[in-house]
Amino acid sequence: MNCLNKTKELLPAAARGAKALTAALTGQTAGRWALRFFAAMVVLTLAARGASGAAMARVSLATPNRGTIVQKASTSAEVTAGESEALELPAGVTVRALYASAGQTLKEGDSILLLDLEELQDQLDAAKATRSQQEAQLARLNASTAPDSSSVASAQQSLDRAKEDYTRTDERTSAAVNEAKATLSAAQTARDEAAKKLEALESQTDPAPTEEELAAARAALEDAEAALSEAKQAVSSAETSREDSLLSAKRSVENAESSLAQANEAYSQAQASASLTAQSNAAEAEALRLEKEKNDEKIDLLTSLVEAGGLVRAPRDTLLTACALEQGQPCPEGESLQLAKDGSELLVQFSLPTDQAEKVAVGQTVTVTQGSAGAEATVRRVESGGEEEPSLVTAVLPETAAGFKAGVAQAELVFSRTAYDLCLPISALRQDSQGSYVLTVEEEKTAFGITLTALRVPVTVQETDSAGQYVAVEGSIGGGVIVSSTRAVSPGASVRLEE
Repeated sequence: MNCLNKTKELLPAAARGAKALTAALTGQTAGRWALRFFAAMVVLTLAARGASGAAMARVSLATPNRGTIVQKASTSAEVTAGESEALELPAGVTVRALYASAGQTLKEGDSILLLDLEELQDQLDAAKATRSQQEAQLARLNASTAPDSSSVASAQQSLDRAKEDYTRTDERTSAAVNEAKATLSAAQTARDEAAKKLEALESQTDPAPTEEELAAARAALEDAEAALSEAKQAVSSAETSREDSLLSAKRSVENAESSLAQANEAYSQAQASASLTAQSNAAEAEALRLEKEKNDEKIDLLTSLVEAGGLVRAPRDTLLTACALEQGQPCPEGESLQLAKDGSELLVQFSLPTDQAEKVAVGQTVTVTQGSAGAEATVRRVESGGEEEPSLVTAVLPETAAGFKAGVAQAELVFSRTAYDLCLPISALRQDSQGSYVLTVEEEKTAFGITLTALRVPVTVQETDSAGQYVAVEGSIGGGVIVSSTRAVSPGASVRLEE
């Protein structure tokens, strides 16, 4: 009974224990599942963050620093002697040896090249033969081309004689007419006197004239009238003869004048032709004279080269600025060998756009390099090319500059150097509708660690260097700025640093 009672007492307790155990077991299972859930969530979160991190842009940062923005220009230049002069060489003569090259500094007497002596002698002989021909041609061209004026002189002489004949004929015939007229006047007077005598006799009454006296008076009157008639005829004949003689003499004068005019016309034409011939000859002679001068100079050059055995030497201390010769090849036409004039400077010339040339001032220095040679040249002049054409800058190398020769070089000019507090690589500068800005990186702590976010910082651009590599800005920039990224980055985007 006791045992039974105890058993009964124990049964509720066991039941309660069983429930407690069941409850305990049930609680353990729920906690385990909760743990598993949270673990899974952590894993998924980490996986998601890993995937998100893999998708983030990797960026590189640069710290804004105080720096200098430089404006400069680099360009190709040409080094030339300020003044050069050609060392004349006979074209066509073969260069047997070359002892110097362009850009080389020479001392007086230094060997430059050797020419073929036989070819020099051949050219000298040919030049002398040409000179003899030129002298003969000049003598012919300079001979007088004046026309013969003897026909004009002869025609003038004939005219003078015809005029003299006319004058003598005029005088002679005039005298004959005057003489006939004088005879006529005397005959008229004699007739009048004979008529008066006859009239007086016929009117005489006391004593009355005899028949013999009347007959004699009538006969005298008839003779006087006959003489008067003859005198009149003589005057008419004299005048007619005068007219005929003067007309003939006048025609002789006119013929002589015509002959003289023809002679003068022919002479004028001959003079015009001679003038043209003289002008043509003079022009030809002048051209030939110039050719002869050149040929004489060539003879002098060839003679000196032959006497030197074909060796060409430097006439003084100088710079060989140009040499367009090749060993084994003939000397070309033109100025193939050029030397700097005594005391000549080395010039550096280059072109710049107008906007850059306006910044160049006389006296400014230019860094010039040519191979291993380098020096600071000084700007001498700036020649404006206008709005569309580039400007030409000429600078002078110092006398101490060594190693330079005529030819291509590089020139660099610095227009300005300005110090700024904030200088950045140009790649850090960005632009949007609100203006210029840079991106900095902001750190934020989270339950899962530190995150990085791109932050927009507005800036004002002060100056960009001429190379387009750096820019000076104003703005409140804290820390580094993004200068490069693996993908596009916008303000607010999560990023991670490039390792």
